[in-house]
Amino acid sequence: MLPETRQDQCEETPLLGHDHALESRRSTRARWILIILSLGIIAMNFGNYLSMAPQIQIFESIICRKMHPEIALLTNEEQIAARCKAPDVQGELALVNGWKETLDTLPGIVLALPFGLMADQAGRKTVLMLSLVGLIMEEVMVRVISWYSAFISLRTVWFMPLFQICGGGGQIATSMVLTMITDVFPVEKRANIFFVVYASTQIAEIVASPLSAWLMSWTPWLPFFLGVFVMLLGLCASISVPETLSKSHKLSETDTEDDEADGDAPRTVSHRLKAVLNQARHQIMHHSRFIFAERNIVFISIAYLTATVASQSLLIMLQYVSKRFSWSMAKVQSLPPLLALSDLKQASFLISLKGTMNLFTLLLILPVLSKALDKYLPPIRRDLRISLGSILTTAVGLVLMALAASPTVFAVGLSISSLGGGFVPALRSVATALVDEAEMGLLGTTIALTQGIGAIIAGPLMAGTFKFSMTLDGVWLGLPYMTATALVVMACWATWMIRVPRLVSHIG
Repeated sequence: MLPETRQDQCEETPLLGHDHALESRRSTRARWILIILSLGIIAMNFGNYLSMAPQIQIFESIICRKMHPEIALLTNEEQIAARCKAPDVQGELALVNGWKETLDTLPGIVLALPFGLMADQAGRKTVLMLSLVGLIMEEVMVRVISWYSAFISLRTVWFMPLFQICGGGGQIATSMVLTMITDVFPVEKRANIFFVVYASTQIAEIVASPLSAWLMSWTPWLPFFLGVFVMLLGLCASISVPETLSKSHKLSETDTEDDEADGDAPRTVSHRLKAVLNQARHQIMHHSRFIFAERNIVFISIAYLTATVASQSLLIMLQYVSKRFSWSMAKVQSLPPLLALSDLKQASFLISLKGTMNLFTLLLILPVLSKALDKYLPPIRRDLRISLGSILTTAVGLVLMALAASPTVFAVGLSISSLGGGFVPALRSVATALVDEAEMGLLGTTIALTQGIGAIIAGPLMAGTFKFSMTLDGVWLGLPYMTATALVVMACWATWMIRVPRLVSHIG
């Protein structure tokens, strides 16, 4: 027996060593993919935030020159500013920006399904690269229109989201990044990795915004064009990242190949059109079954939808505090927050406060909490508890913001609501553990679809409640944040209704 035992040990030792080496290579590959994707995210978001304020200022200047050509003869900056801050200029600016933001979300909604299925067939990297190319092409054309605004109407920017037909836009790009991370990291690590990814966007915002303001002291065109160059670096990162979709998980195309192989007769245009329509019908049915056949996916979609709408309440924050607490603000209605920063010195710290608290939560509080919960809960239930706790924290913060009678209480409420920043990444970690690996791309685009719909609903809803609240007095001035609180409570309910199967919980 002893010789057999030694022989078994000799046979098992190389196998164990091989498994360890394989696991080490996988871990190293996963870390490199995370680093490359994080750099790409930082580059894309950095370029976006670097360009955001300059774009608004350039748009305002273009509109102002069109509506008030007499400013070319003026030398007094106050007189020029008075004309450019006039209601007619600001109304047109709000119209241009408002419609552009709305139209920017449509490609991601309409194309979520086909690009989700494409990601599960052709690969995540392919869809990611297409998305980034489409986004950069749109940004380049916006700059071309702005530069040649003397010959091209500024409203032409409304048609630039058509470039997002290539890849589906930002929502699809974000979905692909998170799906690629899901492919290479195990369930127990996903939530913390998602925290890092979402924190990278906060880093880009915190660094790029003041840099943009500094560069704008010379000319807004400098950060406006520099932003596109930085975005190109993000595209380079996507080119260098390896494909993460395993060949064994690609959806089978056998049926399609068999159909194409049947007979040698050429297919007419009508036959090809019929085949395309049939394929689209099957895709829609497949996506519908994916969403509605599983109760957990339904509740996850509801949670993402309502939480996305509620999160947009922060877009009216500066205008809200200027009215509620009589803080100084330019005499312009519907003024975009970034444009108001120079006139709203007292309220500008709220943006930095929100970003700092989000970063602190994602990089410190949640990883420590996650590690502490590991002792008592399996990973999936741990992430579900974190997501539920995060959305409850957000609800408490929004209640304080709605009822705040002083700036201090409002700032405390904002800080508390920012502590709930782990809801989206934690819930996504739960969602990825509840679906088959072959449908990860479809899951990602389902989430992107619900968030896109939420963003479209949020704009008019928050603007409408804010406008109506301005006709009220007292505590009812907080109506926008009361509405946001109600939506967050609905997201709490949807998250509470998610049930982790015993087998999945055990595996996680």
